[in-house]
Amino acid sequence: MEERTLQRLYYDRQLRVPGWGSHGQEVLAHSTVLVVGVGGLGCPVLAALVRSGVGRLIFCDPDTVEASNLPRQSLFSVADVGLSKVQAAALALAGSNPWIDLEPVAERVTAANVRALVEQADLVVDGSDNFSTKFLLHDACRSAGKPFVMASLYQWEAQVNSFDFRRSEPGCWRCLYQVAPEDGCVGVCAQVGVVGALAGLAGNFQALTALRLLLGLETATGCSTWVVNALDPSPRRLKWKPDPACACARGKGDWRWLEALTATSLREQAPWNLVAPVDRQVVIDLREPQEILPHEWAWFEAIGSRVIHARWSQWHASQPNWDPSTTYLLVCAHGLRSLAAVRTLPPSIRGLSLTGGIAELKDIIEGRT
Repeated sequence: MEERTLQRLYYDRQLRVPGWGSHGQEVLAHSTVLVVGVGGLGCPVLAALVRSGVGRLIFCDPDTVEASNLPRQSLFSVADVGLSKVQAAALALAGSNPWIDLEPVAERVTAANVRALVEQADLVVDGSDNFSTKFLLHDACRSAGKPFVMASLYQWEAQVNSFDFRRSEPGCWRCLYQVAPEDGCVGVCAQVGVVGALAGLAGNFQALTALRLLLGLETATGCSTWVVNALDPSPRRLKWKPDPACACARGKGDWRWLEALTATSLREQAPWNLVAPVDRQVVIDLREPQEILPHEWAWFEAIGSRVIHARWSQWHASQPNWDPSTTYLLVCAHGLRSLAAVRTLPPSIRGLSLTGGIAELKDIIEGRT
């Protein structure tokens, strides 16, 4: 069959939808979407956008596939455990639609690279699992004037927000939360759990919202949140008013906040290769007991580090006895809880958060590099 005919048949059903048609398909074919996080949300988002014909998809995630991911991360199979998430996702998606470009990026989105990534995209979808990344992406999209679709999951509940920062009207997430909550303050998936099927529901809703924005069909204001509780699956929309004092109406093109954030990040965290030996003599492990493998502490001790266990769930009630003459290296699974913990240290105590957490050291600890 001729390729042009095959492509027409591939998109046939959606071409018949009012508001979509051939023009809409052409718009999608020339669009670029950035998806951050290839997990429970990112997997259904990517699958839907690929099959819808979005021409270029950039997707970022530094992690590898774990067995505990499989019930909700639909692009992966048991055979993928241990592989890079973005590479495994690219392989799973490649056969779904041969007329699009897939660009996997096995990196964490940080203050150092967020602007370059966001400015490449026509729209950004957040599938991350922490407040730091969500607020970073939100603020970057606001500065870049790019539509932003975000979601979060908690046990039986899902929330989805969308903001069309191409428009000049006020209304953003900072109108509701001027200061980002601490990562881990409501519990992370590994601790409190999540319903796998709910991730597919929320991720597909994100994809639908993204498609409406790209096609010019989205009319909802940014000051609302779509909420569904799977135990009572009647969706609700919660609304709030824009904050007149918020910078959202005049934030487009202003990147000064990112310069300040980058400078602060350099003082608070560092990747392993930039942590001096003197700064890793005492390691504070914030993970819960079920997250820790015995050989991980043995590896730290073998290189001369002393490990102190101070679980994050008890951090605010009980902290170690600090020595002002010592620099402490705080670690957790992915560097989120450790960064939050560093920001609570007494002023006289110097601590660093390990960027990317133990996940970034996995290959070194396992002896693969």
